[in-house]
Amino acid sequence: MAEGLPRFCIFGDSHYACLKQAELQGLVDVSGIDLEYWGHVGGRFRYLQARDGAIYPRDDFTAMRFAKFNAKGRTFLPAADFDVILVMGARVYIWRMFQRVLALIAAGPLVSEGLQRRILADNLRQHLGYQLAWGLAASGTARILLAPTAYYTEGFAHLTEAIPPELAALIPDRVPEFWRYLQEAAAEDGVTLLRQPEETVVQGMFTGVDYAVADHLRKPDYEHHNAAFGAAVLAPVLPIVRAAGRRD
Repeated sequence: MAEGLPRFCIFGDSHYACLKQAELQGLVDVSGIDLEYWGHVGGRFRYLQARDGAIYPRDDFTAMRFAKFNAKGRTFLPAADFDVILVMGARVYIWRMFQRVLALIAAGPLVSEGLQRRILADNLRQHLGYQLAWGLAASGTARILLAPTAYYTEGFAHLTEAIPPELAALIPDRVPEFWRYLQEAAAEDGVTLLRQPEETVVQGMFTGVDYAVADHLRKPDYEHHNAAFGAAVLAPVLPIVRAAGRRD
């Protein structure tokens, strides 16, 4: 550990690769920060649990898989070792949450603001990745930030069709409110939920093609994003890390 530097960990699934690439490509300045990564592909998240202010794998195989991608070989992640932890992606999907609530609103007048809040908050708290973030926050040692899995990249016909005109018309007014409801619910649990950077969003609920992974049409991969996206996520996070690491 670099003595006196802010201690920052990025924890997540395959979506954290865009953050690592942003660092490697020099798109963000992480100088003066003691930065670690701890994560693995999303399927392994089923074998994680939060307890006593840390995230523990449920078996040795999972522990070693996570340790492989950490510079210090950590087999578990204790919140107390860091000033800030950014939970990235972590199988927390908000696009379909938003799409379902928009469809309910479009279908009739009986979906009150209170019901919208309840649906979104309950759904958020059912995601395992969110529960892990919540468990880290419960320790009261590190500040926990959560950047949910980003909107799908624009141009995927199946998903575009899921946002017909009557839903698209609701997006400008409703989606900012949805984010606010989720942020307020997360704050109750000690988690700072980060909205997707506005400059990356097109059509209200998609990610611009400029942020797609290379060759995304051929793969096809409309879910993951590139280093420029990672830089956009990290831009507001790094000042938080630097501020949190200041010690008198």
